[in-house]
Amino acid sequence: SKASATQRAGRAGRTGPGHCYRLYSSAVSENYFDEFSKPEILPMPIDGVVLQMKSMHIDAVVNFPFPTPPSRDMLLKSEKFLTHLGALQKTGTGEAQLTDLARSMALFPLSLRYSRMLISGMPPVCHCHRLGAFAWVTLLTRGSTQR
Repeated sequence: SKASATQRAGRAGRTGPGHCYRLYSSAVSENYFDEFSKPEILPMPIDGVVLQMKSMHIDAVVNFPFPTPPSRDMLLKSEKFLTHLGALQKTGTGEAQLTDLARSMALFPLSLRYSRMLISGMPPVCHCHRLGAFAWVTLLTRGSTQR
């Protein structure tokens, strides 16, 4: 975004002499860059956020006053995904409540899919191997340079 480019230029000489070299023309910046970057909550999966909100007894997640709200469709898809994983269960009134499985899934610092796979699937003897595999996949999918 244009705001990010301006901020980077400011960083170049903040603590000492510096230069900012741009690998694009001012025409590209003017015609193709957005004024500001989109908030990070919008393109990110929000399943973990929805699960955390449900655990805090915020039942109507779609009505929550987010500073930058994700789309209603995205929130509903997240609830559907959590129900599919077994983390949420529909009650007689149509509300989605947290299951015991969801509370267990929230204990692991993994994506919810990996947490679900870790909890159910194989005997506990294999947990260390699965944890190692999930840690490796998490590093690969996040593009981490610290290996």
